[in-house]
Amino acid sequence: MKAHFRRAWLASTILAASAMAAAPAWAQNAAGEGGLEEIVVTAQKREQSLQDVPIAVTAITPDSLQANRIFTVNDLSAIAPGVTVKPSPGGSSVPVFTIRGQSSFGVVPGSDKQVSIYIDGVYVSSPRGSIFELPDIQRLEVLRGPQGTLFGRNATAGAISITTRDPSGEAHIKAEGSIGNRDAYRFRVTADLPQMGPFSAFGSFVRNYRRGEVRNAAAGLIWDRSSSPFGVQRSAEYLGTVDSNSYFGSVKFEPSDTFKIVYKYDRNEDSGTPDVTGFVGYDPNFSQLPALVGNILKPLYASQNLYARADGKRPDVATNGFAVPRTQTVQGHSATATWQASDSLTVKNIFAYRKSQVLGPTPIDGISSLTFTQPALVPYATLVAFSSIGTPGIPNAAAAQAAIPAFAAQLAPLVGQRFILVAAQSASVSKQWSDELQVNFTSGNLNATVGALWFHSKDVAGGPQGLQNTLSFPTFVPQNGKIPLGNEGVYNNEATSIAAYAQLEYKFTPQFEVVLGARITRDKKSSTFTYNTRGPTGVVSPNTVITPPDFKKTKPNFLVGLNWTPNDDTLIYGKFSNSFVSGGSTGGIPYEPETAKSWELGIKADFLDNKLRTNLAVFHVDYNHFQQSQSTSATASAALALPILTQLYGATIAGEMLPKLSVFVGDQGKVRARGFELEVTAAPTRGVTMGGSLSYTDISFPFVEPGVLAANGGRLDVTARPAWTGSVYGSYETQPLFGETTLSLRADAFYQGGMSFAGNPAIQIFDWNRGAEKVDGYWTINGRVALRRLALGPVDAELALWGKNLTNRRDMTTALFTPFATSASYVPARTYGVDLSIEF
Repeated sequence: MKAHFRRAWLASTILAASAMAAAPAWAQNAAGEGGLEEIVVTAQKREQSLQDVPIAVTAITPDSLQANRIFTVNDLSAIAPGVTVKPSPGGSSVPVFTIRGQSSFGVVPGSDKQVSIYIDGVYVSSPRGSIFELPDIQRLEVLRGPQGTLFGRNATAGAISITTRDPSGEAHIKAEGSIGNRDAYRFRVTADLPQMGPFSAFGSFVRNYRRGEVRNAAAGLIWDRSSSPFGVQRSAEYLGTVDSNSYFGSVKFEPSDTFKIVYKYDRNEDSGTPDVTGFVGYDPNFSQLPALVGNILKPLYASQNLYARADGKRPDVATNGFAVPRTQTVQGHSATATWQASDSLTVKNIFAYRKSQVLGPTPIDGISSLTFTQPALVPYATLVAFSSIGTPGIPNAAAAQAAIPAFAAQLAPLVGQRFILVAAQSASVSKQWSDELQVNFTSGNLNATVGALWFHSKDVAGGPQGLQNTLSFPTFVPQNGKIPLGNEGVYNNEATSIAAYAQLEYKFTPQFEVVLGARITRDKKSSTFTYNTRGPTGVVSPNTVITPPDFKKTKPNFLVGLNWTPNDDTLIYGKFSNSFVSGGSTGGIPYEPETAKSWELGIKADFLDNKLRTNLAVFHVDYNHFQQSQSTSATASAALALPILTQLYGATIAGEMLPKLSVFVGDQGKVRARGFELEVTAAPTRGVTMGGSLSYTDISFPFVEPGVLAANGGRLDVTARPAWTGSVYGSYETQPLFGETTLSLRADAFYQGGMSFAGNPAIQIFDWNRGAEKVDGYWTINGRVALRRLALGPVDAELALWGKNLTNRRDMTTALFTPFATSASYVPARTYGVDLSIEF
C-alpha cells in the first residue's frame, strides 16, 4: 500500500510540474473556437472565480445537476473527486459522506458530523434535517479538506455549500414534468412575480414520486404506535419508494442599490419508504451465539422464506416487514441582509431557524420480524427458565431444567406472534436558531473577511413516545401489530456555540499572496437520557433520568497559506489548516472533540485560451479522536460501551441502559489520509465539453484505542472508504437544427473503487456471508439527450430522454454484521424516463 501511494504521489507531482512548465507554450498555441466559462463560487464567503480560490472545491454546474438528476445530497456520490455519499442504513436515509479518508455519519443524537451542509450560508446541524429535495439552486459547491476557519466546527472533512437563487424581479413561469419507469412522475412549477417597487418574489413547488425497486414480501403488516403521534401504519409494498412534496419561496426587499434583505422559506414533506435492507445470510450453526439463543433461531430461520442473497447483490424481493413509510418534515426560514457600505466594504447578516421531525422505522437484520413457531417454543422456554432460575453449572440448574415444561405451557400463547431480532424505529425532533454577521473588506492588496456567529439547537430523539428505540432479541409483537410499551430511551440535547473568525489575504507582490486565518469557538452542550424497563410480565418501571455533566470547550482553528500566480491562468497554493468536530457525551459516555490537521498543495491552471482546465490537490491529513458512530446491537460496540457505563453507573444500571442507548459515539483513535485529487475540463471546440476526475486516498489507522481494538477481536481494518474514485463525462450541443432548436447529448460515468466492509474478517466473514466482505470497483453510467429551445407558440420548451445507473449495478454500499445475521444496503436501481419543460 505504501509503495502504491508513493507511485500515485509521484505521478501527481510530475503532472503538476509538467502543467507548470507547459503553460506558456500551450497558451501561445491555442486557437479555434470553444472555451470554458468562468465559474463563480463563494467558498471564501464572497464571490470569486473558481480558479482564484486556494481551496479544493468542485462547483457542480446546472447542466450536471440536470443530467445526473441530483435532487438531494445523497445524489452527490462521485460527482467530486474523492467524494462518496450513501444513505445510512435506516428509514431516514441520513447521508454518509466519505471525503479524504473521513467517514461522516452524525446519526448519534447530540453528536455532530465531519462534513457540514450549508444552505444559503446557514449550517444544517441535524443530519436528519439534511435530506430533502434541493430547492432552486444557483450554486452547489463541494469543498474538500478541513474548513475550520470560515465554515467553523464540524467540517474536518469538508463542506457542502448550497446557494439558492434570489427573485429575478421579472415575470416568468417555468413548468417541468417527468415520467419514468416504476410509475415515476415528477413535476415542478416555478413562478417569478414582476418587481413591485422595492419588492420582488418567487415560489416553486415540486412533487416527486417513484415506486421502490424491491418488492417487500412482508407487505401489509400492521404496526400500531398509537401511543405516539404516528398512529397505525402498514409495512410497505415496495422498498425505496420516493414520495415527497417540496415548497420553496423567496421575497426580496431592495430599497436601494446598496441595501437588500432576502427572506427564504423551504419545506419538504416526505413519506417515502426505506431502501431495502437485504438479507445476505446467517450461520446455520449460530456458532457466534450462546447455544440457548442459537437453539431458538435455528427452527425460526429454517421455517420461513428469507430471500437471502449470499453474493451481496441487491435482491428483487426482501422480507422487510418492519419497513413502513417514513414521516419526515423539514423546514427552514432565513433572512439575509446585505449592505454595500462602500466599494470596498460589505456587511452581511444571516438569521435563520430550521426544524425537522422524522420517524423512519426500518429493519437492521434484513428481516425485521419472524413468525414465532411451535418448534421454537421449547428452546425459548429453556432460555427463560435458565435466565429466571439458574444457569448450567450452578446448583439450581436442575431446578431450571425441571421448570421448562411449565414455562413452555405459560409461553405457548406466543406461538404465531412476531418475533423481532433487530429493528430500529428512531424518532427525532430537531430545532436550531442561528445568526451570523460577516464583514468583507477589499482595498488594494488586502482582502479581509471577519465575522461572528451565534448558534443554538435543541434535539429530542429516541423511540416514538413510550416505545423502544431499537427493538432487539427477544421482542414479541402480537399479530395485531400493537408494539409493547416500555424499554424507552430518549435523548434530550441542547447545544450553544459562539464563534468569531477572521481571514486576511495580503499580496506582497502581484504574484505572491499570504493567507492567514483564525477562529475561536466556544461550545456548550447539555443532555439527559431518560429510560425505563419493561419486565417479563409487561410491567414498565418508572423512568430513570441520567444527567451527565455539561460539555464545555473553547477551541481555536488556524490557517496559514501562500498563493503564487506565475501568470494570469495559473494559481499554485500551499497551506496548513486545522479543524474540529465538537465533543460531548451519549448517555454519559464521553467523547473528545475530533481534530484534523491538514497540509495541502494545489495547482489550478487554464490552458489554450481557456479551452483546458486542470485542478490538482495533494494532501496529508491527520485526524485524532476520530468519532465513530456505534450501535449497541453490534457485539463489538456493546462490548465497548458496557465497561464505560459500568464504571459510571454500576453494573445494574449499565445493564439496563445498554439496549436503550441504541447508538453512541466511540473514540476510535487516529486516522491518517494522504492522496491527490485531479479534475480536468476541456472545451476544445464550440458545443463540445468533456472532462473527468481521479482521486486516490491512502487511509491508515496509526493508533486505535485499546478498548476499540479489544472489542473488535484485536484487529481493525479500514472499511467503507474506497481508495480510488473517478469520473468522465462528455457533452455535445449541435448548431441549430431548425429555428433555434438544438440537440444536446451528455453522458457521465462515475467510478468507485473496491472497499472492504469487515473490520475484522476473522470474526465477521464466513462461508455463508462471503459476499459481504467487500465490493469490487464498479462504474455507474448516466445519460441525457435533449431537444433544447423548442418553440411551441409563445413558449420555449425542452424535451429530453434520460437514464441513471443505465447498467443497473446492484453492488453493496454498506454491510451490517449483527450476532444474528448479515444484511446490506445497495446502489439504487436503474431509472429512466422523459422530461418536458416549458417556460414563458
